[in-house]
Amino acid sequence: MPKQTHEDFGAKIGGAKKDLWKERGLYSSDLADMNERETDKFVKKDNIWKKPNYEVLIKSGIPVGVVYFIKKVRDSTSTKPEYYYKDNTPEKRLERQKEYIDTVRELQGIVENVKTKDDAKAAFYKFFIAGGYLERETGGIINISTYRKTAEKGQNNPIITNKLFKMMKISDYDFEYDFTRKAEKEQFGVPKSEKIPRGYEIRYNKERCFWDKDNLKPATWYVTKDSYVLKINFTTRAEALKWVQELAKTRGKAGRQKIVPPQFENIQRNGPDYRQGKNVDGKDFMNTFGFKGGEFGNWMSQNDRQASLNYGYDALKDLARALSIADKDISCGGKLSIAFGARGSGNAMAHYEPLRQVINLTKMRGAGSLGHEFFHALDDFLGRKFGAKKMLSEEPYKYPLFQKLIDTIKYKPATLEQAKALAEATKEKTIRSATTGLKTMVESYIDKGDEEVLNAYKPLKEAFLRGESGSVEKLNTFNKSVTGQVISKDYRQRLTVFENILGSMAENTEPIIGKVETDYFKNSKEISKKYEKDGDYWHGNVELTARAFATYIVDKLVTQSDYLVGHAESAIGVISDKDGNSSIVKGFPEGDERKAINAVFDEIVAELKRENILTHDDKSTELLKLEEKSSHSKDSVLDKLAISKGEVTKNNSDKTEKTERADKTEKPKKSHENEL
Repeated sequence: MPKQTHEDFGAKIGGAKKDLWKERGLYSSDLADMNERETDKFVKKDNIWKKPNYEVLIKSGIPVGVVYFIKKVRDSTSTKPEYYYKDNTPEKRLERQKEYIDTVRELQGIVENVKTKDDAKAAFYKFFIAGGYLERETGGIINISTYRKTAEKGQNNPIITNKLFKMMKISDYDFEYDFTRKAEKEQFGVPKSEKIPRGYEIRYNKERCFWDKDNLKPATWYVTKDSYVLKINFTTRAEALKWVQELAKTRGKAGRQKIVPPQFENIQRNGPDYRQGKNVDGKDFMNTFGFKGGEFGNWMSQNDRQASLNYGYDALKDLARALSIADKDISCGGKLSIAFGARGSGNAMAHYEPLRQVINLTKMRGAGSLGHEFFHALDDFLGRKFGAKKMLSEEPYKYPLFQKLIDTIKYKPATLEQAKALAEATKEKTIRSATTGLKTMVESYIDKGDEEVLNAYKPLKEAFLRGESGSVEKLNTFNKSVTGQVISKDYRQRLTVFENILGSMAENTEPIIGKVETDYFKNSKEISKKYEKDGDYWHGNVELTARAFATYIVDKLVTQSDYLVGHAESAIGVISDKDGNSSIVKGFPEGDERKAINAVFDEIVAELKRENILTHDDKSTELLKLEEKSSHSKDSVLDKLAISKGEVTKNNSDKTEKTERADKTEKPKKSHENEL
């Protein structure tokens, strides 16, 4: 039987790395091949006017001040299109984007030809005046207000700003101070290995200095920071530079660690034999699941492609079985595409691209994350369905059950012990604040050396801190008897607020059972602080829901499906406290929290079926109820798994392990520090 060849299938996805414009930069003509989401994302300065290598320009002989001028002009250009209120249709936004690209390209062409100070001074006229953006008017100080924007190009063009105008309208004096000297001060163009760390200075001592005449030697170098001398008597500047660079490293903030998951050593699956021992191809993905199209990375061998197709097919069938939905529902209404090793980069195992609605799995590293990425696709699909501008998890109020899901993921009812601890902590904090108020509003006015006064004040203070009614009035009377003046009205009002709060706390002996953060949410925030991503990547709604969905699928499946959800329980980090004690935190739900989240997922799936957004499948439901007796265990790497001559290698009987999904003792070895 001839070996099967696999190429991209279905509708072209577009936007993949192998056919993007990224090398040459973006032109307005490229927008014809983009959808609205892509133009909104990609039309920006960095994709049009690539950041120059300023060090290379300096090495080519262009003066540092001139190169700094080039940098500052580029920096002064708007980073992306700005829209007026009248740009209220996709067609008008597209025209504004084309105008932005053409204007940036024109400015880039002029600035890239600047080689000397005279070229820099002439760039203003070439772009603004000769380019037709501004016309000079007589009189007044020379600034943008003395010019008018021409109707042809400058009028209503958001790039023509006063900031850009001022940066390019320069004299000899401006050039010297704004570019040449500032470039030197900022160490612009200085190689990283030769830069003095920010905030430090290296100075040369010609003669003995009066402030340290006994120690500082002449003709030596010394290092300062914020006017403080840190170290003296370096014989060379290079020696001083090396010392201060090492010092800055030890004092600098350590970079975030990255969670880089390794590949599976092997992939295991036991469940129905959907393919009956046969290979599948791209047409099977389209016919079975309704995918819009599919891609393979150019570097993937045919063996890799076949193995990826087989694994992906089985995993997606498992997913449909777990949710009891029709296979066609997997493609999210026929909008979803899939790619194997075609669109990934860096350490990412897998990702979902909302611009093109495509899931990409990065060869073997994508194994284990398919269920996670499917939820991103479903999240995006439902967001579009319910009118969200982003994914539905980012605007969960659009669909009440999604809001319930987010709330369940992040919060749970407090235990009685937690409620008591919270109430006690709140009370202590309130007492501290009330005590501070007394010090400011009462105690600062009385003579603390008068023992009689202090003895009279003490029971009044204790009554106030217990929240006794009328205690503020008694304090006011006391203050008048001691100082001759009442407590000011503003202060009395503030103290009365504390009296009421403390009194309410004293009356409510039983704590109010509120909500506390789930361990899942708290752990995810801890992981966010340490690992890889800035912002709220780990504890944002998008990732929280996707990781929770992956564990939901693990629990719904009776059988094991590593390619689908093998990494669902691998988001584990090691966190150290201020005392250096380490603890393990898990970035996925467990225990009762997981059960509560799973129950909401059940509600969502059931509701989506009632609304005919998903299709109920009785056959899948029956399959879930059956105890699985077989497994299809796969060995380690793709090349060993993929089939030569177009046939799936059958597992030898001594390698086949007939285990139920509930027994997890034979799970594949993998890292517990995987980012999903």
